[in-house]
Amino acid sequence: MRQFHPDLRLQHLRRAVARLALAAAAVLPLAAAAPAGAVDDATAALRERAFATLWREDAGAAIDLFLEYLQAPGADADAEARRGLALAYAWDGRQNDAIAAYRRLLDADPGDGESRVGLGRSLLWQGRLGEGRAVLREAEGGDDATARAAGDVMLVALDEYTPPFNATLGATWDSDDLDIARLSVTGTFSVDGGRLLQAMPARTWYRQPGQPDATGQRLGAGLATGLGRRWALHAYGWLDRLRSDDDLPATGERLDWDVAGGDAWLTWLPAARWRLDLGAGSQAVETYAAFAQRLERRQASLSLERRLDGTWSAGLSGIAGDYTDGNRSDRVTARLAWRRDGAVLWQAGPVLTYLDFRTPYPGGYWAPARMRSAALEASVRGRGRAVAWRLSGSLGREQEAGADAITVGGVSARVGWRLAPDWLLGLEAGHAASSLSSASGYRRTSASVDLRAFF
Repeated sequence: MRQFHPDLRLQHLRRAVARLALAAAAVLPLAAAAPAGAVDDATAALRERAFATLWREDAGAAIDLFLEYLQAPGADADAEARRGLALAYAWDGRQNDAIAAYRRLLDADPGDGESRVGLGRSLLWQGRLGEGRAVLREAEGGDDATARAAGDVMLVALDEYTPPFNATLGATWDSDDLDIARLSVTGTFSVDGGRLLQAMPARTWYRQPGQPDATGQRLGAGLATGLGRRWALHAYGWLDRLRSDDDLPATGERLDWDVAGGDAWLTWLPAARWRLDLGAGSQAVETYAAFAQRLERRQASLSLERRLDGTWSAGLSGIAGDYTDGNRSDRVTARLAWRRDGAVLWQAGPVLTYLDFRTPYPGGYWAPARMRSAALEASVRGRGRAVAWRLSGSLGREQEAGADAITVGGVSARVGWRLAPDWLLGLEAGHAASSLSSASGYRRTSASVDLRAFF
């Protein structure tokens, strides 16, 4: 499958944690000492515990500690602690409380740049894209420190969040000479207090020697919404219209296939540092042999992530898929990741994968028997005033049943340039020499350019 990668949800989680840490570091520095003479030593120690708990990413416990501290005589004047409480609310998914806390801070001090940036960020996290963008753009007109912090959040939002507009032109070249190019446009609209509705038209071109050129037209729509403080739903559906210019050699007829597909997942944060995702999806298999058989793949997935501390995390994911030709696949992936936050974010760790098909190589798609893979993945990312960048790589060994082990790996890079206050141009490219990289070829090269904007 080209769209459903079995580790997709864990990849999204690692990206979310990384950008959260980067954005937060730009907005709220390490806690300063309590105002001199404002509170006694015991109360000051409670304040330190609240900030320490927040930086350990236990936002729920930090909220309780901040509230206890702020009830002490004289503590309510501590704007730094009140900003810490607002950030804890945001990290705990309580965006309404975070927004209210930031607005109270701004009512008391309209020049509080940190709170203005925090307000804009929480509005974005709640899905109120236009409001968040307006607050952050206003903050960029403030003093240098506030402008830099607001610009950092806007750059991360443009490069990695879901903006109101995103147009992407991408292409892949597989080692079996299957070339695919795709132009997609996604429009995202905030409705009903933060729910995101998306319209997702796309057009795809397929080309392979010995096969007629083919095209795909897609009409799609999506919904992303919170379902309470610790639950979120993403659901997408589409209709693909696949056509060929001439007869397919395998059937003697032109491709004329209308097929519906979809992808949905439910996210649950049961406790501090835990995340669980349950997903399901369906789509056409994108190879000419699969087109001739009108093959579809359906799958269900489950992933669990545990952040062990501020540096390490562990994840386990499973995916069960079946094909309309009666075949079935099972895939399990385990990973351990180390990360170091800062202006430059580093991540690295081992990844183990097991993949098996009930019927190996039935025709139409890659389907190995008892394939085992062990790899080391690493990435580094950073940003300047107007540019965000990422470099990722992997190196490992794969072995199918009855075959020798082979060395595999890949590399990819992305650069996002904020070319105007509300616009970002992204360039991405990569190459993977791995049996896990595509549905048809062993090696895959990819490249894309995207234009993203907030309105």
